[in-house]
Amino acid sequence: MPAHLVVLIHGLWGSPEHLAEAKSVLEETYHGSASTTHIHGPSSDPTIESTSVRGGDDRLVVMIAGGMSSKLTYDGIDVCASRVAWEVERHIIELEAQGIEVDQFSVTGYSLGGLVARYLVGLLESDESFFRRHKPVSFSTIATPHLGVPRYNTVLSTALCWLGARLLSRSGEQLYVADSYADGRPLLEVMADPDEAFIRALRRFKRIEIFANAVNDHTVPYPSAAIETVDHFAEFKDRNFVVQTDEAGILQMWHAPEATNRSKWYHSVGTLPPVLRFRFPYNLIILVLFPIMLPLIVTLFVIRLLLDTRTSRMRLQQLAATPYSGAASPVHSSSGLSVDILREAIRTIRRVEEELEVDFLEEPDYDEEEYEQGSNLGSTAPTTPHVVTTRVHLKPSQLRMASWLNSLPLEKYLTWFPDVANTHSLIVVRDPLRFPVQLRGRGVLMKWARGVLGE
Repeated sequence: MPAHLVVLIHGLWGSPEHLAEAKSVLEETYHGSASTTHIHGPSSDPTIESTSVRGGDDRLVVMIAGGMSSKLTYDGIDVCASRVAWEVERHIIELEAQGIEVDQFSVTGYSLGGLVARYLVGLLESDESFFRRHKPVSFSTIATPHLGVPRYNTVLSTALCWLGARLLSRSGEQLYVADSYADGRPLLEVMADPDEAFIRALRRFKRIEIFANAVNDHTVPYPSAAIETVDHFAEFKDRNFVVQTDEAGILQMWHAPEATNRSKWYHSVGTLPPVLRFRFPYNLIILVLFPIMLPLIVTLFVIRLLLDTRTSRMRLQQLAATPYSGAASPVHSSSGLSVDILREAIRTIRRVEEELEVDFLEEPDYDEEEYEQGSNLGSTAPTTPHVVTTRVHLKPSQLRMASWLNSLPLEKYLTWFPDVANTHSLIVVRDPLRFPVQLRGRGVLMKWARGVLGE
């Protein structure tokens, strides 16, 4: 019985429940006549798997990875990906034992999960037979920081980038492009290099779709999620943007006239996160308590992150001390692989391909000056270049990432929800029971689901 396996991967501090609505929309779009759900593993870190049947023996199997939940996401993109690889391999074996053959394979990652997904397919590429046995169909990311977390020319952004790289263990170093993974290069640059397994694995997929929030995503800004080098929407509240969207809230066209007003003072400060923005009278209360509460809140928050980072470092040390079994499987344990083993695996793949004289992809040329001026590579919505005061400052490695990734056959979709405070959670309808406004993102999920299923 053939089956299409779709793997869903959540983000930083996440859990499988964050993608429950995405799973539900995908199954509704599939129109299966029957569905069964199985939950594996401990309640604190479950893997959710469901199977839908549609006509004859056609099956859709949706698996929400659970091996990297909550604080485990601190351990690094690569280590998290090795844990998900173990889950994927285990579930394929279980399905085959039930007489179900996984002949199609798709992956979707949300937020940090999109980067984990990109590393995952690189790991699977190391198994020469995986993509021959399981045809790669759809690869998609939703609100994923493909270029890492970019720094803007604002005080808040500069401070958060400095802190983030130091308070979120290895994942923080990698997200803020402050690590040295291979040959002195950060992991995200290695993952975007067309000479590495990660990009070759992506090119195997029939469809590659990128979903990004154009505005109000205070976790993953538009440039990184959409793989662009200028944030055209950074000052949208002060500009008379002309936009056209479909009923799902996806941009079809946008145009920004030249600014007529001078730069405002708060552009250099930055935008406060939604949790610090309230209406009257709560804003007045916060204003009065701010000088007292801010130092206390920041101190407690930093202490919590430092403790979590310390726990993550200890967990990684234990993983490094675990002897490798030498199993034929790329990943032999649910704990994943150590950093050294993962680095060596990537080097081994590179050496084997060099020995076989694989024809590598040409590195696309990029003009750094053009990027600084704001080329709009790969965007699905026509734009008019314009000058913005709030600018994103990308490192040279991030410019190379943008160039390389935009050489892929990407389909990009930008959402437009200017009246929603936090679009990062809305785009996947992460918690609709607590925040009903997130149900407005269901149309985006329906668009994503049709792409996964090729409809």
